[in-house]
Amino acid sequence: MAQVFSKFSRRRVSAERRVKRRTEPALGVRLLTLQPRLEPLELLEFEYRVQRVDPEDVERVEVSVMWYTEGKGSTDLGVHYFESLTDDEVQRLLRTESRVIATTLPGGPLSYDGQLFKLRWCVRLRVYLKDGREVTAEQPFSLGHTVGPAVR
Repeated sequence: MAQVFSKFSRRRVSAERRVKRRTEPALGVRLLTLQPRLEPLELLEFEYRVQRVDPEDVERVEVSVMWYTEGKGSTDLGVHYFESLTDDEVQRLLRTESRVIATTLPGGPLSYDGQLFKLRWCVRLRVYLKDGREVTAEQPFSLGHTVGPAVR
């Protein structure tokens, strides 16, 4: 019987690199409604949080409620709600547990799940770090009854 040994790199990982790997920013987005399908003109409430990151390493934090298309053709997107936090606002956000946002959704466009393209809604949270990295989290939801191609 042969014994197989894994090959490990002879290069040692510094303690600083190990700490950086463990402390990758953690982002959370959560809808406060019980169902992921909302009606046009309904109030959307959600909370978000950013954890495990030094405030000095954050350039800015952006949160948006948006729609985008997937499928054939070019990708389109529209932003319904947008907020950008910098400096003092980022400091406050990172010291608190989470932040709650409420916005009234528009009348359209409605979610669509077709064969050629799909229209999706989401809450997107982006953190831009001073070292050039960008960390993103999304929470999808449907606006209106998801419309799809007619069934024959």
